[in-house]
Amino acid sequence: MPGVTDPDLLVRARKLMGLYRGGVGGERGNAGRRLSALLREHDLTLFDLDPSLPVTQDVAALDRWRESAALLARLGTDAQDDALSVLVDADDLTDPEMRRLLDAVNLHRLAEVRVDGWAALDGLDPAALRQAAAAITPDDVLAAQGSLAARLRFAAARQLYFQTHPPRLIRTATPVHTAFVRTLIETLTGHPALPPDPEGVRAHLSAPQLARVRALSATFLPEADRRAEQAAREYGEALARQERD
Repeated sequence: MPGVTDPDLLVRARKLMGLYRGGVGGERGNAGRRLSALLREHDLTLFDLDPSLPVTQDVAALDRWRESAALLARLGTDAQDDALSVLVDADDLTDPEMRRLLDAVNLHRLAEVRVDGWAALDGLDPAALRQAAAAITPDDVLAAQGSLAARLRFAAARQLYFQTHPPRLIRTATPVHTAFVRTLIETLTGHPALPPDPEGVRAHLSAPQLARVRALSATFLPEADRRAEQAAREYGEALARQERD
């Protein structure tokens, strides 16, 4: 395939590909037709132009192209560092792609570079946030959402919260009370409660947060019971009507 080793031909093809991606209307259509003809004439595929693209001569595949995929193709090459500088802020990575990125990134080094900015934006102590970030694992990152940098920022703030708020136990008497208190805590704090406990709900709370949760529970648990009973009656009635009919 002489075209594969012809630098001038590859330059022409990549220019047409750029026009197709960035063009509109007739310009885009014309670039697509010319690119398709060039690929067929010289037995090239889109992969020959960019290793992040599939091995196909179907120009429509460019419509499904993502910059992140192109950058991920550079991991393990001399261009890895430049790719990583962009990929850490990419917010369109799939879970497998995020895992691949995590394999190539030093999480703690990234946190060290970003932590002062995060602390300033979130009103947190930089030294404390830096210490919290040092304890983050890849699993903590995968449990969050967004770009790698955004996940790392979230995980660092959550770790700091856990470190500065001791675990507390709020005892509950029934499954309804447990569900009510757990939801109350997680919504008020923005952080998850600890794994289920047979005695009640365990969660990281400050003393004022604990007092607030207890006060709200004492005031509104009777209403939670009433609503749960009403929901159970309505469900039972609906089920009985369905069976009767």
